[in-house]
Amino acid sequence: MASARVHEPVLLDPRGPAITAVAYTVGAVLFLGAGGASLYATVRTAADVGETSSGWVWAGAGVALVAAFVACVGLSTVLGAREDRRATLQLAALGVDATALVLAVAAAPPSNDEYEQVRLVMRISGPGFESFECGSEVPKYRFGSATQGTVLPARVNPVTRAFTIERPPAPPQ
Repeated sequence: MASARVHEPVLLDPRGPAITAVAYTVGAVLFLGAGGASLYATVRTAADVGETSSGWVWAGAGVALVAAFVACVGLSTVLGAREDRRATLQLAALGVDATALVLAVAAAPPSNDEYEQVRLVMRISGPGFESFECGSEVPKYRFGSATQGTVLPARVNPVTRAFTIERPPAPPQ
């Protein structure tokens, strides 16, 4: 008996075409450049196995492995950017307007970019999908004013449960 697979909710950071193009370019340069270097180092090392000392063979093998790793990072960058852009376009096409009720706010470790973050636990609800709860780390400079009970505008893809949230409304003056 087949059962419907329920996707885990994920907070999506929308990617525009310019950011995607930059990520594709960087990934392609890494993949092609390091892939070529890896291939060259492998062929050169294999050709020199009998002619040079074993120290150079190990150095050539090491260079080939490092270059292969960098090529894998480049390929991963291209594939990740493609998936992020696809999810962004799906959300724009299939997404429905929803609300995110903040249930809890807690401190979170800094991001890779060294931005301070907060962890928001939210209940996402709207038309066309079953409400769900999700916790996500978000930048403090954007969502630091959110408190328990704050209602944030959201957009949800009912099929994949990918969603975006907007900044909290400015306090009345």
